[in-house]
Amino acid sequence: MANMVYPNPAMRSVTAAPNLGDQHDNHIYSAAVLAHGGSGMAKLFSVQFGQSIPELKLSTITATANAHQTTYTLTTTNLDRPSQLGDNIGDATLRALGVTIETAAITITTSTARTFGATQFELNDILSKCAGELKIGGKSQITGPIFTFPAVGGLAGSIAATGTAATVAIAQNGALPIGRELRTPMLLGRYDAFVFELSVANGASLAFSNTGTDGQPTLVWAVILADLMSDVR
Repeated sequence: MANMVYPNPAMRSVTAAPNLGDQHDNHIYSAAVLAHGGSGMAKLFSVQFGQSIPELKLSTITATANAHQTTYTLTTTNLDRPSQLGDNIGDATLRALGVTIETAAITITTSTARTFGATQFELNDILSKCAGELKIGGKSQITGPIFTFPAVGGLAGSIAATGTAATVAIAQNGALPIGRELRTPMLLGRYDAFVFELSVANGASLAFSNTGTDGQPTLVWAVILADLMSDVR
């Protein structure tokens, strides 16, 4: 097994076996919801499993009625404590960071998009107006427009339209799903506070195709690929 560098686990659970660690590969992920009129900033990883997913939306847009976009489940986060990995995940060496945007399904017979998820209209708006910044212990580690953090998965492919009918030509779960590879791995201790700040450009707001009801709510995930050292019990 290759040698890896991890933060010094100075603080460990008293129930863990001393001087032993369990090395494994995993994801660390969190999501927020973007909708029409959204502005400001959402802090991903700052809310734990079972709590409400943060939203950026116009004040007149109603709350989403889509259950998977409302409360954090294993689909949208694996954190059991806000902004920390905790003993259940352990100490981490971060090797990649990606942002995946939920896509809207298309009804083949009518070419009609679902009322949640991003069409190419929402996707372009998000990529032109949004940025992300990863902070560890309050210090900026990496920042850039969302298009500089490629997806770690998600629907990828093409749709060909003929008249009013759409035909799905190619679809797969992500093309080259490697995210933004980090040439220099970042160290994240289990009790280091960390956050990914998803922000809309100052003075701008999101202009989605659905401007009424719930404003085409779209999940945006930040996914960290990491080598982890957790406790042995």
